Amino acid sequence: MCGRIAQAFPEGALDRLVGFPEARIPRGQRWNVSPNQDVVAVLRGQGGERRPCLPDWGFVAPWEKIAETARIRPINAKAETVAASKLFGSSFKAHRCLVPVRCWYEWKSVAPGLKQPYAIGRTDGLPITLGGIISLRRPHRDFPAELSLAIITTPAPQALADIHGRAPLVVGEADWPIWLGERSGDPCAVLARSDTGEISAWPVSRMVNRVGTDGPALIEPVEIEAWAMGIEGHA
Repeated sequence: MCGRIAQAFPEGALDRLVGFPEARIPRGQRWNVSPNQDVVAVLRGQGGERRPCLPDWGFVAPWEKIAETARIRPINAKAETVAASKLFGSSFKAHRCLVPVRCWYEWKSVAPGLKQPYAIGRTDGLPITLGGIISLRRPHRDFPAELSLAIITTPAPQALADIHGRAPLVVGEADWPIWLGERSGDPCAVLARSDTGEISAWPVSRMVNRVGTDGPALIEPVEIEAWAMGIEGHA
């Protein structure tokens, strides 16, 4: 699955994705973004240009009139069913987006009742682009559209499967134009070729467990043995 991400990048790192030089993401650096917060995403605008946006992370069905009373707000959509889903299908067809991340976080069981958080990303710090879908809802014709997001997940590759059985869809740069609808091609084919070749995982501090904790220290690697002994010492 994908339930926590970091969106913090070196200056200019998103220029190629957004499509013009000196692009600026519309939020500050964030190292611990959780569901129900806004997320930086890139989609194709009405004029065909790429544009950044800030959808809420938690997909609200396009037919819901009030987001706060929506029965479900899924944060992920399965690659195996997203295209045919009643909930997600129209957004997959018309409103696919890319979600740039420094890394995402997963939690691995290391002992009964104990989980070790991992950061999963590129060791060189360059952005990873995750595949997402956006729901555009207009509660009233006089109101602006409200955007919400689900990140698509696939079965985890073998290198990551011992941490979690699912992983977000990673869209490689060669597939950006197809995914965003800029070039003809089958987006369903992109679902089958998640680009995780340069991605690795490393254990990080339990500080990331707390929503609201932020800062670059969250992605620094830690020793698992030292973490486990610390837990035992405070049992």
